[in-house]
Amino acid sequence: MKAFQGHKYPVRDLSPSDLKFVSASDDHQLKIWDFRRLKEDRQLSGHNWDVRTVDWHPHLGMIASGSRDKTIRIWDPRSTKCLATIKNHADMVTQVQWNQNGRWLLSSGRDCCIKLFDVRKLDEEMTTFITKRQVHSIAWHPVHETMFASGGSLVDNNKMQSEGSIEFWVTDSTRPKACVEGAHGSQIWSMDWHPMGHILATSSNDKTTKLWCRPRPGEHLPTELGGLDVDERIFSDPVNHDAAEQMANQDHIHDSTLRNAARHHRHLRGYRRLVSVD
Repeated sequence: MKAFQGHKYPVRDLSPSDLKFVSASDDHQLKIWDFRRLKEDRQLSGHNWDVRTVDWHPHLGMIASGSRDKTIRIWDPRSTKCLATIKNHADMVTQVQWNQNGRWLLSSGRDCCIKLFDVRKLDEEMTTFITKRQVHSIAWHPVHETMFASGGSLVDNNKMQSEGSIEFWVTDSTRPKACVEGAHGSQIWSMDWHPMGHILATSSNDKTTKLWCRPRPGEHLPTELGGLDVDERIFSDPVNHDAAEQMANQDHIHDSTLRNAARHHRHLRGYRRLVSVD
C-alpha cells in the first residue's frame, strides 16, 4: 500500500491509464501519478476553480477535465500542455467521460444540459441534450455505443430538491428515452454500468448504493413508481415497440435510424431496483 499526499484540498476524481493515473482536486490542479515509481509524475495547471472531474482517453494520450469554472480542458499528459479549452457550459461542469469509440466526449453540468463533442472538432458541440434536472453523473453504456445514463436532481427557483432521478438517453435524440423518477432520495453523485451492460449501479447523497436491472419478460416495474402502464411510466409518449420493430424489418425500409430506435426502445423498456445498500 502507498498513500499519495499530493493535493492541498479534497480530491474529486481519479482516472487511470495502464501505468499511470490522474487526480483532480479543489486546489485547481490535476496531477499525474506513476504506479511503478509510486510518485507524482506531472502537474496540469490551467483551471481557475475546483476541478470536479477527469477522464483519461481510452486509446490515446489525452485527458479531459471539467471544472467549477464552467470549462472543459483537453490535455496532453506528456507535455502537460492544454490542447483545447471548451466554454460551452453555463454553469459548473460536473462530469466528463470519453466514449469507448474514442471519438466522442460527453459532459454534464449544473446548467441542466448534457453536451456531446467530437474530438475531431471540439470548438462546438455535436448535440445538446436538454433536461429539467441539474446533472451530477453520467455513464456511457458499455455495449450500446450511442446509449448513456445520467443522474440528476430537479431545480426549483435555483434550489435543488431532495431527489435523484435516472434518465436514459440515445444520441440521436435530445430528449430522454426513459426515466426512473425518485430513484434516490437525494443527488446521484456517481453511476457505472456492469461491463456486460445489464446492471447499472448508482450511489447517492442519501447514503445508499443501488443496483438497477431491466425487468424480465412480462415483469412490471415496482408499484412504488406509480399506477401507470409500463410504457406510460417510462416514456414521455407511449411507444408501440412491436409496430416499430415490424416496420423497421420490412424490406423496403432501409432507414438505419428507425431500426436503431426500435432496438434502443426495446432495451429501455424500464429498469427496476435490484438491491439497495445502506
